[in-house]
Amino acid sequence: MNLEQWCQLDERIYIAESDERYKQYAGLPYSEKAIKSLAEIKNTNARSFLENFDKPRELVLAAIENIADSSTKNLELELYEARNKKVVSKLKFAGAPVNWSTWRQFNSRAKDDAARKQVFDEFVKKTRFVSPVIRKRFAEIDRVYGKYGTGKKVPSPLDGYLENERITHSKLVQFVKSMGQQAKKPFQEYLSDLSQKVLGRQAEYYDDFYFFRNRVYSDIERHFAKVRPPDQVTSLLKHLQFDMSRIAIDAQNRKNKYPSPICFFVQVPTDIRVLYKAESSYFDLQGCYHEMGHAMHASSVNENATYWDRYGISMGVAEIFSIFLERLTKNRLYLKSLGVTDEKVLDDLERRNNFMELFFVTFYTANSLMKAEFWRKGLSMEQASDLYAKLLREYVGLDVPGEYWMLHHILPDAIMYVPSYMLAAVRAAELERHLQTRFGEEWWSQAQAGAHLREIMAPGASIKLDKFSKMDPGVFMKEITS
Repeated sequence: MNLEQWCQLDERIYIAESDERYKQYAGLPYSEKAIKSLAEIKNTNARSFLENFDKPRELVLAAIENIADSSTKNLELELYEARNKKVVSKLKFAGAPVNWSTWRQFNSRAKDDAARKQVFDEFVKKTRFVSPVIRKRFAEIDRVYGKYGTGKKVPSPLDGYLENERITHSKLVQFVKSMGQQAKKPFQEYLSDLSQKVLGRQAEYYDDFYFFRNRVYSDIERHFAKVRPPDQVTSLLKHLQFDMSRIAIDAQNRKNKYPSPICFFVQVPTDIRVLYKAESSYFDLQGCYHEMGHAMHASSVNENATYWDRYGISMGVAEIFSIFLERLTKNRLYLKSLGVTDEKVLDDLERRNNFMELFFVTFYTANSLMKAEFWRKGLSMEQASDLYAKLLREYVGLDVPGEYWMLHHILPDAIMYVPSYMLAAVRAAELERHLQTRFGEEWWSQAQAGAHLREIMAPGASIKLDKFSKMDPGVFMKEITS
């Protein structure tokens, strides 16, 4: 078997697995047996690559990660099951007990702080059901890297992540800490002021990022009531001449549907699928544009690009275009084009968006530093929780139970991922400035801006980031701190 044949086989496995995972996350009927079988086939194929090939390097890294992923598929499914069947409250939402998948919707609609606190406390206590699964899964991932990665100079999961992102550990930590340090003072001042206005009290540990992401806009939601996110973003992308036949959006509400908006690159670039659940009108706008940014990106990759360039896009690159498109939902001129024209509302929205961006930076600083240390020092679950509580206290300013990280939608699942959002936020701000310089403030009104974006995105993993980015946090941080 030559490399081309191996790639063709691996892509078929990937497509079948992605389709089944999509159905699982969509809350649709899916086959757990098929997921497990495909994981075994994926594992065998990845090991076959490592036994027969030494390059390209991108596929070496991907093969090790795929072995780690497929070797822990049973534990991943066990975690999914435990979240929805054991992390369950006594309180109800939409006629059923609140579980992990409906928690954010419950928080966005609950008027009773005591009820939200009760669910938060219950869920923290019930991390005892997911903690052993997470521990076993990460231990197995670490074992896989030790066995298959050492000889390929990728001895740990953290090493693989850093190489994919083309950054050293010291530079990543310096980058993350620098942003966190710049953000924490203005954020904590904002938090004190805004929580008093929005909640009528100071923020508490159970008032998390995802709660604020909905509640902070509650008194201006009515201005977005007539905006239909899927229709608006579809109209925008059509105007920019993107091929919408490659993208499907599912906005249906189902009991076990994944709580966060998510995009699946089922077959790049021709079959891209977006899921999201309605929470509140303005967040729905942001979430829909974010995931459609992923879809815009994946559907624009050159279909004749190499297999590894189509599917080996790093997390820090993948998030650039999602955050970039989401930025339109915070752009005063763009919002006016959607019919939101009240200047006072737009001023207030800008302040609140800056608050949420500062919350994002401080929260993801804690997330990133904890996860990096988890892998670098081989922390136990208890040590990780203790460190997480300390980091949240330092950067967010709240005394949150450290076990909360096990209830996050990324931290217990992904090897790293969380710092990629920070890397991408900086690059997305630079990309927007690049387009404004080239096409004007209202770049989205120019069809040729879409052509330029497709040109940037077409190489996939081989993207030339220096076309628009110097990796300068100053552009982004100035926006949210001024």
